[in-house]
Amino acid sequence: MTFGQWLSFRGRIGRKTFWLGYILPLFAAAIVANILDSALGLAPPLGADAVPADVNAQVGPIGTIVSVLSIWPSLAGSIKRLHDRDRTGWWIGAFYLTSIGAAFLMGLSAVVGISGGAAGAGASVIFIVVLGIALLGFAIWLIVETGFLRGTPGPNRFGPDPLGGMGGPQWQQQGVPQQGWQQQPQWQQPGAWPPQQPPQWQPPPAQGWQQPPPPQGWQGPPPGGYPPGHGQPPPGYGQPPPGTGGPPLGYGQAPRGSVPPIRRE
Repeated sequence: MTFGQWLSFRGRIGRKTFWLGYILPLFAAAIVANILDSALGLAPPLGADAVPADVNAQVGPIGTIVSVLSIWPSLAGSIKRLHDRDRTGWWIGAFYLTSIGAAFLMGLSAVVGISGGAAGAGASVIFIVVLGIALLGFAIWLIVETGFLRGTPGPNRFGPDPLGGMGGPQWQQQGVPQQGWQQQPQWQQPGAWPPQQPPQWQPPPAQGWQQPPPPQGWQGPPPGGYPPGHGQPPPGYGQPPPGTGGPPLGYGQAPRGSVPPIRRE
């Protein structure tokens, strides 16, 4: 916690931070201030008897300065503890306003009681006692709320849970949508079972040069040319087979035993 966060009225703190980070340091500072006042002779020694008229003399200048400077951090710690309880910090202001009003009414009631005789004094005492009990009950309630009760589990309107319970790390400020891509729900055909799974992620193709696909249609000669005789007809292609295509034996000869023709002139 930084010094600015220590003095801030925003956010939430737990009971441990309240006692160890606010109450204990302020209480120790008040004791040290009183010791310094006594050691420097600015105030009577600690434990010395003093008449009621000298009560103000018991507090030295150092103690007075420390008390004034402690007002702001004590308010900051108490307000942030009320925030942890999901209560507004104006309860602290209401307590101080009630205390001032109660002190004024007590003083006024005492004056009226003294001037009113015995009956007025009795009524004044009853009024002061009732008002004091109500103010004491208010103070006890604030002490219990700020110092002894756990804050609301999980985030509330004042911030995330300082203890990180019930999804505290996932708290987001109200009104701010979640950033980043979100997968949209897949449409499913009614009645289809089991439900279809979304397509699995496939790695992208490798970058750089890739072998081209084989060409379609006519292809040229292979490297090194064709072998000898490639594309030539086989020997004897288009020629009649042996022994065919000629006149048969004895074609145009007279048959045996026939009379030769007689030549006439």
